[in-house]
Amino acid sequence: MNYRFLVIALSCLTFAATAQNSDVNAPISISAKSTFVDGVSKMSVYKEDVVITQAGLKINAQSLSIDASAGEGQEVFIATGKPATFTQLLDDGTSVTAAANEISYNVVSRTVTFNGEAQLAQETSVVKSERIEFDLINKQLIATADKSKGGRVTTVFQPEILKQQIQEQESEKN
Repeated sequence: MNYRFLVIALSCLTFAATAQNSDVNAPISISAKSTFVDGVSKMSVYKEDVVITQAGLKINAQSLSIDASAGEGQEVFIATGKPATFTQLLDDGTSVTAAANEISYNVVSRTVTFNGEAQLAQETSVVKSERIEFDLINKQLIATADKSKGGRVTTVFQPEILKQQIQEQESEKN
């Protein structure tokens, strides 16, 4: 099985416009307690305490499946957990964090989707929803609630003055 697809696709997981410049070319590491690779069907499954790292990017999950059956450049990655977590260090020193029951990445559409009790946070702003989709090409975020459960999308933006106070407090600690 050609693992080049893994390097290409996982490197696209980084939020390219805002991620650290070194992320895209950095080595990717996947560790887990068990790994299954089927070269014929081009499927890989990593289970138990899965950790994916690439420079400032880190994903923790209970399992990771990679479907490369559609061919190189068309992979689909699905990380699951209760929750699976995502952390990305940005060029400006801040970070984006996310958590959901499932984090999926589609190489063709270049979208990262957080499904099931999804939460995405940056600095003092937070979006909570059943599903959050981020389009890496267009830099667009779409959050949708589970209407069957009467759910809603919740977004919290903190005033700019509060952001400044938090940054000043963090600077004083250093």
